[in-house]
Amino acid sequence: MRGRSSGNASAWVIFTEELRVHLRSRWYMVFTALVVLLLLIAMLLVPALTGGDGTAGAAAGQDFRRIGFLDESGLFGDLEGANGPAAFESVTTGLEAVAAGEIDFLYVIPADYLQSGKVEQYGEFQGRFPTNPDGEASFRAVLVHGLVAGRVDPAVATRVLAPAQFENFRVQEDGTAAELTPMVEEIGGLLVPMLFAILLGVGLAVGFGYMMQSVAEEKESRLVEVVVTSASPFSIMGGKLLALVVAGLLQAAVWIITAALTIPVMLSKIPGAGDLSISAGLWVTIIVCFTTGYLLTTTLAIFVGAVAPSSREAGRMGGWIPVLNFAPFWLSGLLMIRPDGLAGELVSYIPLVAPTGVLLRISAGGNMAPWQIAVALVGVVVLSLVVLWISARVFRAAILMRGQNFTGHNLWVALRDAE
Repeated sequence: MRGRSSGNASAWVIFTEELRVHLRSRWYMVFTALVVLLLLIAMLLVPALTGGDGTAGAAAGQDFRRIGFLDESGLFGDLEGANGPAAFESVTTGLEAVAAGEIDFLYVIPADYLQSGKVEQYGEFQGRFPTNPDGEASFRAVLVHGLVAGRVDPAVATRVLAPAQFENFRVQEDGTAAELTPMVEEIGGLLVPMLFAILLGVGLAVGFGYMMQSVAEEKESRLVEVVVTSASPFSIMGGKLLALVVAGLLQAAVWIITAALTIPVMLSKIPGAGDLSISAGLWVTIIVCFTTGYLLTTTLAIFVGAVAPSSREAGRMGGWIPVLNFAPFWLSGLLMIRPDGLAGELVSYIPLVAPTGVLLRISAGGNMAPWQIAVALVGVVVLSLVVLWISARVFRAAILMRGQNFTGHNLWVALRDAE
């Protein structure tokens, strides 16, 4: 009982020290803050690049006060109002209003408008190919309203301005129909899992390198030989493992909170996108993928650091492992075509790539039930425990063989003879 208590205390000391060093490392703080900053910038920049704050469009009842018009046809005398375009008595006064920034564009409706359909548009056009599609769409709605107002039934006039709101349905193989997911949900379903798959891959690559070098350097400097006299190999590795997993989850928590606040706001400001609500199930999946991903990557890093004769050799031996986290992205083209096909099955059920593979398959539109996600990630946990068990049994032998190559025969002997 006392030995178990002493082992738990040793693991706790190692955990707290490793976590403190990890959280204070420069790369950790910079990487965490950089992702937060990029999400905040995207929240402000994306709506501006895609057309404004979500109020653009030609729907009836829109505020057209930034539009001016001059009606020479006499057909649109009742367009001006509290929420309508500003009427001008001459082209000169309208142009002065544009130059002063009082309106964005001036539209002149000529006397032969009914015959020609032409409208003159004046504004501060910019660029090599100046266009104003949003303004033209808005004034087109103004013209339609002016042409039908007082001439047709108000209900008909409303339907002329907005003739259809399409509701799309996908025909299933059995002949039944299912309503399509709204566009904003599709965007969120693609963007959120893919974003966190990328962040997970980068975070695991950096965390793997840190842990592998840490173990290899401690063994090379013989510091771990001092530590192992007062703590079991399992306590040492368990403390290190828990520290990196907790640091990764803290980092993921910061990113998830930031994404949950910024991405819905970002999409809500894109014209026509609508509102996005990210399901709790998706957030749970992301958290579990981060947990299992860090668990497996850390155990692999500890194993490589333990058996490598030097920190340089550790980098050579384990350099391929972080690449595995990005392997699902190599199959992203196939996933987008058939997310539930063979490629999707491989990246989501092979434990070495499953944490990022599950997220990428979900991003591609794959249909993974909760039990399927659980099975895939349980496989990751099982492999992690196996690697941890192997690492604990060979760790002491690797320390005693400092500076020597740890061959397959030595590994087998260590597994066979370790207590």
